[in-house]
Order: sequence, then structure tokens, then C-alpha cells
Amino acid sequence: MKEVESMSRAEWQVMRIIWTLGQTTSKEVIDILERKTDWKAATIKTLIGRLQKKGFLAADETKRPYVYKPLIAEDSAIHESVTDLFDNLCCMRKGYAINDLIENSEISQNDIATIIQTLTEKAKTAPKEVECDCLEADLK
Repeated sequence: MKEVESMSRAEWQVMRIIWTLGQTTSKEVIDILERKTDWKAATIKTLIGRLQKKGFLAADETKRPYVYKPLIAEDSAIHESVTDLFDNLCCMRKGYAINDLIENSEISQNDIATIIQTLTEKAKTAPKEVECDCLEADLK
């Protein structure tokens, strides 16, 4: 299985539907995406095929229509994607990125309560400042 970073935005759209449904046929994915986007059925089938080749989807080919199931859990994919993004940020800017995400995302009150609880615990052991990790130590 390849890394989640190889998944395109369009492929993420397909996976979000399959994760939500748990398993589904290509017809169901096509019906949903044709209502949400201007994509044609052939494009969506191509995306499903790519996801299979990349190892993110499996098809039960013992019956028709094929039933597609995710080979990676949504939580794992999200964690990999976020980790990959944050690995590219300066350590000093990660807090800014998290705050920006919170400010610009619609999140539930339950999510907010969980974030507050996590931050309260994290604050107990957090350093006063985080040092920049963009340069080698001897270049600072």
C-alpha cells in the first residue's frame, strides 16, 4: 500500500464517500459525485481504479456489481495526511497552523470540548517556546 500523500484531492472525495458508507458500488459513488460535482461517470470510474491500484480500495469481484471497501481506515488516512503536512512546517509555526485551522473550520461543540481538554493536558508539559528546526543547529 502506498502512502496517503499519493492520494489526489479527487481521490479523497471518492474515499470520503466509501468511508462514510463503509462499502459501496461504483454506481452509488457515481450517483453521489455526479450530484456534488461536474465529473462524468468515466472520470469517477478512473478514480476508483486508481485507488485500487494504489492499494486504498479493494473490490469484491465475486458478484456483480462489484462492492468496494476501503483498505485504509479513515482515521489512519487523516493521521498520515496531517502528519505529512506538519512534517513540512517549521516547529515554531505549527501552533499558528492549528489555530488557523480551528478559526477557519466548522467544528462541533463536542469537537471543541475535546480540543480544549487535549490542550489543557498538553499545557501541563508544553515548553514555554518551541525552537525553530529549519536550520541545522550549528547554523543558528
